[in-house]
Amino acid sequence: MTFDEFVDYYSDISGAIEDDDYFELMIRNAWHMSGGEGWAENTANKRVLVTHSDNSQEVVELTNDLGVDTKDVNSVRRKLESQGLRDIMRIDLYA
Repeated sequence: MTFDEFVDYYSDISGAIEDDDYFELMIRNAWHMSGGEGWAENTANKRVLVTHSDNSQEVVELTNDLGVDTKDVNSVRRKLESQGLRDIMRIDLYA
């Protein structure tokens, strides 16, 4: 798909959606784009529970998760490390 095709397609769709926040949410979730604020925040990207070596925990979003095998811990670990996350002791895929 070219950029012009993308713009043309979503220009047609946007006219049928009355709320800008909903349109943003739809685009972010369809293309797994991180970000957004309030109820327009992306909800489609995989999130995992990470336990660090000091036993602290955090829920982390896999940014740009398309193509990542989210059922494989090693694949998820590589993705998290590429996002700059270090000191991972454990990953719970079902957070």
